[in-house]
Amino acid sequence: MSRRVLAGAAGVALASGVLLSGGTAQAATASIGAGRVQLCAQGNYAAYLVFNTASHSLGGQLSGTVAAGTCQTFNVPNFGGGQQTNIAVRGKFNTSSNTFAVDDLNVPPTAGGWKLFARGTTGNAGADAYLVIEAGPRS
Repeated sequence: MSRRVLAGAAGVALASGVLLSGGTAQAATASIGAGRVQLCAQGNYAAYLVFNTASHSLGGQLSGTVAAGTCQTFNVPNFGGGQQTNIAVRGKFNTSSNTFAVDDLNVPPTAGGWKLFARGTTGNAGADAYLVIEAGPRS
């Protein structure tokens, strides 16, 4: 799995990937709002989110499924205690009810909006899927 990262503010660091800074990402994510995440399923598959603590100490909260070619916005759960929230992006195969991991990231739950693009294909058992991230400015 590969992760491509776009960030709207200098100094934003995520777990891994390429970090690019630009005003267009900041403008796009500002409209999402703090404490919210937008998932766009831009690959050939539907996608959904699983929210958990960064330490994965909970069972995980599922978002609704986002159909291929659409976007949907969700609230980022705040698990309290200053913990970051883990957002895992999962894809759904087109020919079965099975799912696959696309990628994940840890975010401060009250930070600026996040825009996630699930791209690629279900090919190679889901390994051809990848995530592009636009990160809003930290608040």
